[in-house]
Order: sequence, then structure tokens, then C-alpha cells
Amino acid sequence: MKALTRHRELILQDLKERHDHPTAKMVFESVRDKADKISFATVYNSLEYLVEHKMVNKLNIESESVRYDAFLDDHSHLICQSCGTILDVPALKLSETTDWKAMGFVADHIDIVVGGTCSNCLSH
Repeated sequence: MKALTRHRELILQDLKERHDHPTAKMVFESVRDKADKISFATVYNSLEYLVEHKMVNKLNIESESVRYDAFLDDHSHLICQSCGTILDVPALKLSETTDWKAMGFVADHIDIVVGGTCSNCLSH
């Protein structure tokens, strides 16, 4: 693995400091004033590098844009379908009796995403 470039380090640090599961555009807007001559393409390519090297997760959610998450501990996401907020929650589990082998499948990773309405939107 190549060493992290200054731009990749800056992007990774930005992701670790935030909890809003940003898009590449959001990360670009956050870091562009902190780095000389950083382009959107550099941010996007750096995010993909960080995903490829398992330093960041790419969220598999229904969204207009891919979202990124630097919180790598096992967790699930609640997504408000009204305001778009994405909340981290302790990992939600499928039944322990799920027999993947009987389905002819071996599960490596389970990502549970729950769509609904956040308490903030419910109170309005």
C-alpha cells in the first residue's frame, strides 16, 4: 500500500471528524480551503482509494449520491426519508437462525439500513 498523500490524510481526517455521512461534494467543500490546489477529482479519487484500502466505508443506501463513513465499527444506519439524515445505531442483527448455507450462500457482510422518519421530522 502506498503511503497516504497529504490530500488523502486531510480527507481521512475530515471524515473522522464528522458524523453526517458526507458525499464527495460535501467533503470537497469542507477541505478545499485547507489544501492548496485540491480538485474535486482528487477528493473523489482519494475517497475511492480510502474505500479500497478499507479505511473508509462506502454506504450502500438509496441516495442521489454515494455517502462515505469513516466509523468502521460494526453498526447500522437509520435514514430519515423526510430530511435525509443518516443516523448511526448499534449493529442490527438478523436472526441467528438464518441458514445461509441452505440458501446456497455464504454471507461475508451484512449491512442493515432502516428507512423511516427521524424524531425531529416527527415533531414538526
